[in-house]
Amino acid sequence: MIRRSRVLPEILTLDPERDAARVAQLSAGIDFPWDTRRAYEIALLKTFTVPSSSRLLVATGEFLERTAKRHDDTLAIIATLGLAGYDSEGGKRALRIMNRAHRAYPIPAEEYRYTLALFMLEPLRWNERFGWRPLSDVEQLAGFHFWREVGRRMAIPDLPTDLDAMRAEADAFEARHVGYDPANRQLFDATLLEVLGRVLPRGVASQARVLGAARRALAPLLGPRAAAALGLPEASRGAMTAMEAALRMRGHALRLLPARRSRVGLPKLPTYPGGVSWRDVGPEHARERTA
Repeated sequence: MIRRSRVLPEILTLDPERDAARVAQLSAGIDFPWDTRRAYEIALLKTFTVPSSSRLLVATGEFLERTAKRHDDTLAIIATLGLAGYDSEGGKRALRIMNRAHRAYPIPAEEYRYTLALFMLEPLRWNERFGWRPLSDVEQLAGFHFWREVGRRMAIPDLPTDLDAMRAEADAFEARHVGYDPANRQLFDATLLEVLGRVLPRGVASQARVLGAARRALAPLLGPRAAAALGLPEASRGAMTAMEAALRMRGHALRLLPARRSRVGLPKLPTYPGGVSWRDVGPEHARERTA
């Protein structure tokens, strides 16, 4: 028996703009939680491919000196927006903290739009390659409207009005601004070491051969332009084939399993073992002073 989505019938009745948050809860929260998180992780790594942004992050010390916390804060904010919605109390708080954090730095509007585009487009790209079922038109459009609404609430100007325009702007931005810089590699390696350290003993995770293997494994998922900007070795055809085959095999296997019934919760974050403490999320200047 082929797996059938329990939520797709409802999704197809929803309006992709008006009901974008509900579509996200059903699609990302029930049918594609693992895939969506991997896509967002790729999006986060790709934000390190813009030298001007990377140099700013290195200068602030937030990512290099507090890698675990910055990583977990980002996941907490993104997951809360997606799973609870931007109109929920948690979603509103996450947006307030994110806006306060960004307000302190002179970040150009086009960089904001590019980051927004990454979180909008990477789930679509991942699904095209590895999804256990294709995303419906409603899901694709809802993803655009969801992140566009996040961008509106961040007061980002000149947001593209449709998905094709967002793709075109992101491609043009990459051609102009994505390129190698030592700061890119610093941020990438710090994040990679943090993630590996959560699944392997720290002494093992930091070994050169382990880090090298992880870099080679990620290169095919990031694509040639992003991989080059991060100083990663060019992925061999064999590595690309093996990685894609493994992830496609996972998608095929999922089609044979029972469909998920309930929405996943927030991911477990080592920084917040008892659950996210919003008082502590974000850099010091962005933290809320009340519960």
